[in-house]
Amino acid sequence: MDFSYTVEQRQICGLMEECCERYLNDGVYADDESGTFRRDKWSRLAGTGLLGLPFPAAYGGAEQGMLTTALAIRSLARRCQDEGLVFSVCAQMSAAQVPLWVYGSKEQQAGYLAPLMDGRFIGSSVITEPGAGSDSSAMTTSVEKEPEGYILNGIKTFATLAPESDILLVYGKHANGLPMLDVSAFILEARQQEYEIGQVFGKMGLRTSPMSEVLLNHTRIPAHRLLGRERQGMGIFFKAMLWERIIVSAYHVGAMEQQYEQTYQYAGQRKQFGQAIRSFEGVYDKLVQMRIRMETSRLMLYKVCEDFDQGRCGMHSASMLKLHTSESKVQNSLAAVQIWGAYGYVKESPPEKQMRDSLASKLYSGTSEMQKKIMLEGLGEGYE
Repeated sequence: MDFSYTVEQRQICGLMEECCERYLNDGVYADDESGTFRRDKWSRLAGTGLLGLPFPAAYGGAEQGMLTTALAIRSLARRCQDEGLVFSVCAQMSAAQVPLWVYGSKEQQAGYLAPLMDGRFIGSSVITEPGAGSDSSAMTTSVEKEPEGYILNGIKTFATLAPESDILLVYGKHANGLPMLDVSAFILEARQQEYEIGQVFGKMGLRTSPMSEVLLNHTRIPAHRLLGRERQGMGIFFKAMLWERIIVSAYHVGAMEQQYEQTYQYAGQRKQFGQAIRSFEGVYDKLVQMRIRMETSRLMLYKVCEDFDQGRCGMHSASMLKLHTSESKVQNSLAAVQIWGAYGYVKESPPEKQMRDSLASKLYSGTSEMQKKIMLEGLGEGYE
């Protein structure tokens, strides 16, 4: 595998780093404390073209492959201290934009995909329910067909970006069908007041990425806002999850690189007993393990992205990547806090916030336990 960047990839990654340094790292700790989503930062990122990298040029995209997209996300996460913002970008691109690109009509793509890419709209994917997390087949949000369209009723929860979104991609279940084969996806608009935002959750980490309940009370949706075909919803969702598990892994790699650079530098500057703590076995052992986890995650990311661009990446590969990068991110965060000591435990220190931000990585886009279950089906595949 060739690990060198193309000229275009270097330019894209450089643009991400420049945007972070100029616009994205101000007020991060204050925004984290208050749980504030910064739409001005979102607009800056949209202006770089990041949100359109893999999407069609006809709607303002750049038609880049998965590898180039992942490299851009990695560069963003390597320099942006606001992990909630990076995570929000990954969530919208994979769970809202990809379904519109792959399954949307031309009218839906022009009306929704284009403004999502250029930052005019923010979009959220809404599938989780109070009683249906990992088991999507247990959802109870109902879909009733009528002559002019559909009626939706139900409660969704843990919907990333929903409080700030202009459109939602909502999944609901038809009556009298098979559990995984009777789900459809619909596009809902905030300006039409087609849903209500329920509880907005305070979170341990990723606090600048808002998350809430979505309440659907006899919501009427016109037929032209069905995404794809009826009862195609789970196929749409699985396609989004394939993308999401790869893209969030790119974020994990970049965030680990940022953390490692800061921690390595700190361990060289901090002195105890007249020596830099980096020279102590207990510290350099942790740094070595951090570096190994970071490097293996990066190499896995490149391999999966290359396979994806060649049309040979299955869900078990994406799940393995996501499992490894999320578990590595948590372990590296624990090591960083230990190396920084008390300074890593207090508010407004990088490791304290990084530790809180890292824990959700084992939950979103499928828990670590679910990734292992998916991998079980492909344990004998994908190696030579």
